[in-house]
Amino acid sequence: MKFMLNTGRTIWQGEAIEAGKNLELYKNAAAVCYMNAGDMLKLGVRDGDTIEVTSEYGNVVVSVITTKEEAPAGMIFIPMGPWANRIVLPDTESTAMPSYKGPIAVDVEKTDKKVLIMTELMRQAYLE
Repeated sequence: MKFMLNTGRTIWQGEAIEAGKNLELYKNAAAVCYMNAGDMLKLGVRDGDTIEVTSEYGNVVVSVITTKEEAPAGMIFIPMGPWANRIVLPDTESTAMPSYKGPIAVDVEKTDKKVLIMTELMRQAYLE
């Protein structure tokens, strides 16, 4: 399915990054995609299922979570971090920070692939 992706900070992502990027806590806070319940139903996914999100810049596997607040149909949100980095514009314009501003057109599909922890994700992205 086609979606528009927004990214940004969350309280949970901020808390987890301070605890340690190598921890499961960070993966659970940043390797997630928030989606409204209606879109989840159309996609055939439930909380905790894995999805693959693909943009013109790359792809990533994350867990899907129902939004807590009202969200427009066709709009998804992934917290900033290494997982979002795989699918946002990689040009940092000399700031060393990818462009998280969107929205970015993406394709989303249900998958059986596992969500990688940060070290596995970095190894796959930059060493393999």
